[in-house]
Formats: sequence, C-alpha cells, structure tokens
Amino acid sequence: MSKDKKKNKDDDERAARDEERAIERYGIDERTLTPIGLTTPGGRFVPEAVVNVVRFVWLGTWIALFAGTQTTAALIVMFAWIAANGAYENHRKKLRRERKRQIQRHIAARGGDPTALDATADVPAALAGAPAVPAAPIGVEPSSSSAPAAQPAQAGLSASPAERALARTLRRVESSDRFERRDAVLVGELADVLFPLLAKVAEPGADPLVRRDVETIATEHLPDSIDAFLALPAEHVRTSRNTAGRTPLEELRRQLDLLLTGCEQLQEAVLRSDVARQQAQSRFLEEKFRPSGLDL
Repeated sequence: MSKDKKKNKDDDERAARDEERAIERYGIDERTLTPIGLTTPGGRFVPEAVVNVVRFVWLGTWIALFAGTQTTAALIVMFAWIAANGAYENHRKKLRRERKRQIQRHIAARGGDPTALDATADVPAALAGAPAVPAAPIGVEPSSSSAPAAQPAQAGLSASPAERALARTLRRVESSDRFERRDAVLVGELADVLFPLLAKVAEPGADPLVRRDVETIATEHLPDSIDAFLALPAEHVRTSRNTAGRTPLEELRRQLDLLLTGCEQLQEAVLRSDVARQQAQSRFLEEKFRPSGLDL
C-alpha cells in the first residue's frame, strides 16, 4: 500500500471514530445525517456496505478474467472498475464532508464546540496556521514557530504585494466569527492554489496575462468578495435575499466557487505553457544537435 493510500485510509478511520464519539456524546440521531452510499437513478438508496460488496465482486471478476486469459474482456472490466471506483471515492468524500458539517451543526445547537470534531482535518495548509501570524510590518519576518508554511516570507524569501494581500485576507477570514467553517476552508483552498501560482507566475518567462489574472484574484477579487460580505449586518447575511433569490452567505459561496474555478483554469494555463516551453526546447535541441546537423 502506498503512503498516500495508507494516509487516506488512516484519515478516514480517524474521521469515522471522531464521528462515532460525537454522535454518542451529543445524542445525535443518525437518521438526521447524510448516509454514506449511493442513490440509484430510480431513487433507491444503496448503503456503503452493499456498495463495497459490489466493488469487491467487480474487482474479483476482472482478476478472474485475467487469470482465465480473457485479456480483452478483463481490460474492459478493469478500466470500468477503475473509473467507477474513482468516481465513488470522490462521491464518498463529498458525503463525508456534508455529514461532518451536519454533525458540527448538531454540536453547536447543543452548546458544544463544533471545531472539536477534528476541525483542522479539512483545513487547507494555507489557512490552518493563519490566525497565529502576527501582523508584522513589511520587511520584518514573523517567528518560524507561528507562521504558516504556505507563506513564502517565512522561508526567508521576500513576499510580493500579492502574497501579502492574500495573507492579510486569510487572517481576516480566520479571525472573524462571521464565517462558517466550510467558508473558511473554501478560502483556504483558494489560497492553497494561489500561493504556488503566485510564485510560479513571478518566474522569468511567465505569461504576463496569466500573471496579471492571478495577482488580480489575490489583490482585488478575493478581498473584494470578503469585504463586501463583512460590510453587511450580521443579522442579514443568512436571512435577507437579493434579486437573484440568494442570501449574502450563498452569494459569497458562489463567488468563492467561481474564484476557485478561475484559479484552477489558470493552473491549467500555466501547465500548458510549461509543456509548450519544454517541447520548444526539444525542437531547438533537435535542430542544433541531431546527427545530421553536426559539423564533422
């Protein structure tokens, strides 16, 4: 078993234990929680135990086909299993996240601390340590014991204005009591994408248009979304609705989702640029050093 798979399995088992303890401690009715499993097109729910039986039978089928030298059929069944298994794992993670949010709401309603349910497990690296970062003057490094690893200035590097703006936004979100945990996590996921992107587009030869878009998200779009939400009265963010029928909190989540989508698209653009640059280098080297071009 690879380290990543083992870690995922350990995390999953720990999360299940945390859920069980919270359900027992706070007397939560499991019927109010999202069940783990699949819903068929006909609307019938299939529990995870049954899904796992199907997965193992499916796995055994393509192994048996390989053993019986029915290679073509085995390959078809194998690739179908890989695709279905991956899709189910992604679906299962979404259900787990939703279930965790529901348990946290139950805990909060009973006067408990919802963050006690392994609250940092879903918190991206960029956000997990953000509250501990002191608001030090530019040019003065915070101590290495308190600063989050995602910020380049902590490694002795000079942070760019966009990186400092992003760090400030992270601290505002984490220090405010106006954001639900899921929204803070979403901002952290954005930062986990943006910090490496900002470093990448600052390299020589980076596409200036991509650099502009990435920096604009960090310095304008994300802070503007956060500022607009915080400017509203706390009592209105979950009750009042705009002309589109969304509450301010729903509008914020929509904006964060759009920004995350934009960041992922910019990631793809940077990757395509790197691939094209590598191909161009190969063509250059072929022209210069291929045997037919050497001066003998």
